[in-house]
Amino acid sequence: MGSEFDEQVNYQRALEGELEHTIGTLSDVASARVHLVMPHDSLFRDQERPAKAAVVLKLRRRGLAGGEPDAIRNLVASAVDGLLPDHVVLVDAAGNLPLGPKTPEALQLSAEQALEDKIIATLEPVTGLGNVRASVALDYDAEAAEATEESYDPSKSVTLSLERTEQTTGAQPVAAGVPGAASNAPNTQAVPVYPHETSAPQSAKTESGTYGVSKTVRHVVDTPGRVRRLTAAIVVNDRLMQPATKTHAAVWQPRSADELRNLTALAQAAVGFDAPRGDVITIEDMAFDGNRPQPPETLAEQSLRTAESSPNLIKYAALLMGLLVVVAFGLRPAIRRIGAAGATAGRARAVHRELPSSASAQATLNPPEPAEIDPERLRSQEIFAQVSEHLKREPTQSSRLLQSWIHSD
Repeated sequence: MGSEFDEQVNYQRALEGELEHTIGTLSDVASARVHLVMPHDSLFRDQERPAKAAVVLKLRRRGLAGGEPDAIRNLVASAVDGLLPDHVVLVDAAGNLPLGPKTPEALQLSAEQALEDKIIATLEPVTGLGNVRASVALDYDAEAAEATEESYDPSKSVTLSLERTEQTTGAQPVAAGVPGAASNAPNTQAVPVYPHETSAPQSAKTESGTYGVSKTVRHVVDTPGRVRRLTAAIVVNDRLMQPATKTHAAVWQPRSADELRNLTALAQAAVGFDAPRGDVITIEDMAFDGNRPQPPETLAEQSLRTAESSPNLIKYAALLMGLLVVVAFGLRPAIRRIGAAGATAGRARAVHRELPSSASAQATLNPPEPAEIDPERLRSQEIFAQVSEHLKREPTQSSRLLQSWIHSD
């Protein structure tokens, strides 16, 4: 029965392992490691510790899809009590793209990478696979702007209201005659001294109208992130005229000016080139370093390349090397000492046979003192005998022991 601390550690490890398996099922993730910091509750607010998590991702491609980073954060936050998505940190093992929140810098890097991929995808079918390198830089406007425009078009007008007043007055007699009472009395037929006169007719016209002219009101709000300028540097390799053979190297030829002009037009159309905005796209034809003839591959390089492509071959080669080391430093010295001891004993027996009978008798009467025995030689013989006996008795266990020695580093 384990303690409460052991149970908590086992629970945390199991939770991290399950999250690693779940995140590893995503199509863009090759493997994942999850490290959790469990929340710590306390009676004092300043001693409380919120839950945190760090996730290390090994990606199959250059980066994750648009919503996958947020999906991984929400997944980890949902599996741990008290964990917020903002407290989950994602780290890319390759270090290609930041996997944090979508900052302006991250958006700019993503947009530039998308334009570079678009240029390469457009030009590679023409130049050949691997013969295009592109680098795009976007200049964004980080400030927000707001403007209101009001314009009138005098050529487009319409009558809104119209009011007309016309007044006409006819001819009127004018008083004439001899001044006095007789000429002004009614019902008198006196002949005037002067002829009757009449006033000229009068006419008055009044017109009031309201006209409307075409009016346009425009309110423009520019958010941060508007592209102010786009620059692209593109390098294309020389044209391959003749592929390499066993006897001749590959033949490359610089591209013509017309071909570079056509490639420039394709690149401009691919990224949305805008000359008034100040965009610049430069394409240069340069020989890549891979065009140079490569020196012949040595036997060691061929062996190393073959070993890298075959992991099993490396394993068996390491096992064979371990056996050779054991034989060279353990068995051969012991065999050499045993052979030296046997040769000494043979020489002694030969000398003993050649001695005359009198000497033999004398030797029999006075036997020689035994030679001094080397304790180190005896120890080596004992170790050799024990190792040989163990190898004969347990061959499988001995091979596993050698493998463990090889992989112990």
